[in-house]
Parts: sequence; C-alpha cells; structure tokens
Amino acid sequence: MPKLTLVLDRKPVQVYDLEQPVIRVGRAEGMDILIDNVSVSRRQAEFRREGPGWIVRDLGSANGTFVNGERLAADRPLQPGDEISFGKFSLFFERVLTEPVAAAAPPARETAPPRRPAPTQADGTLHLDAAEVERLHRAATRKRQAQIQWEVGGERGTHYIEGGGVLVGRTALCDVQVPAGGPKQHLLILRRGEGFEVRNVAWWNRMKVNGRTTARAVLKNGDTIDVGKLRLKFMDEVR
Repeated sequence: MPKLTLVLDRKPVQVYDLEQPVIRVGRAEGMDILIDNVSVSRRQAEFRREGPGWIVRDLGSANGTFVNGERLAADRPLQPGDEISFGKFSLFFERVLTEPVAAAAPPARETAPPRRPAPTQADGTLHLDAAEVERLHRAATRKRQAQIQWEVGGERGTHYIEGGGVLVGRTALCDVQVPAGGPKQHLLILRRGEGFEVRNVAWWNRMKVNGRTTARAVLKNGDTIDVGKLRLKFMDEVR
C-alpha cells in the first residue's frame, strides 16, 4: 500500500497509508490530512490515484505546493521518494524515513513538561492541532541547539545553551548545577561569534579538553572537557 510520510522541520511526524483513491491536505475541516497551521492553506493539495500510479495537484493554495523544490503548475505524476512541500511541512511519497517523532524525554534533573496528546487519527482523518505543531517545532529546534552533556558521580544531564554563556559548578550561582564531585565553581563556556570557547576559572582544579591540559580552548563538536570528577561533552549547533 502506498504511503506518505509527514515531516516537520526535517523530522518525521506520522506515516499515512493511502487507503482511498483521493487524499486531500489542508487546514480546513473535512480534509483527509488536516494540519492546523497558518503556513498551510485551507485547501492545500490533493493526491489522486490514476491508473496504477498517483498524481498530486495544488488546490489553488496561496502559498503554493512544491514537488522536489519545483512549484506545481499542473497535475504531476509521483515517483517513489518525491518530496511534496508546503509551508513548514513536507510529505514524502513512498519513502518511510524513520519512525515518527516521539515526545523528547526531559534532560536529567529537569522537571518533565506535561504530556500532550499525540496527533489524532479518527474516521480516516489525520489531525495535527496547532498546539501539537508548535510542540513538534520547538522540539526539533531545541535538538539543533548547542548543548553540553555532563556526567559526574554516576549522574548525568543535558543543558541547552540559549544565551551568551554557561557557568557550570555546584553552587546556586551556576547555570548548570552538578552534584558533589564536580567543581564548586567555575567552569565557563562562552559564545564567541559563531562558535564557543571554554575557560577554567577554578584555580585548584586543572581542566583537560580532549585529554590536553589547558586553561581555555575553542570548542568543536564532540569535544570532551574534564575538570575534577566532572566530564562534559560539547555538541555544537546544527546550522
């Protein structure tokens, strides 16, 4: 059975079986795939079975429907792997990328957010409401942020770098508070232009970056930082 994979911010959201001869996509009630987001027109696109294959057509949408980056001007036969895109979304024809995105588990030592309902599918209609679209968008955006993953004394956590710097240590002054075994303070990670650097400001503990003792270093994706019993791994932004 042919399938469509719905993708938001390059992350798979849902796999949809083409179980009927016509599938309409849009923001209006009555669509077979209903996406409640302003980047999607009320009547966006239509998938229609013709003979042994399938075609896609734009339904007069204001924002346009694109196949492999080319705006549709007429009905177009679909080939396996074709990407049909509109607004923030894409539908891949006959290409199941991975399993649908699940709600991200909260980082260690952070409070888990309230669980939201998954996309609903009833009476043959897939419905992504506005809150779910926004949650998926935020989750995908956050995964692309620079982050540090820390581990000390058998405990671990993740901190996303949202401002100009991050102070790591055990005291309440620190942005990232780690349990006993890490430095009291201060290990400092600073944004510098489009990159980051780390500084050791705890004079009684040496810092090692990728095994090399240093007081400061420019960070690259995957670098490890050791100070005392604390180990951090730096993951750079995905641009």
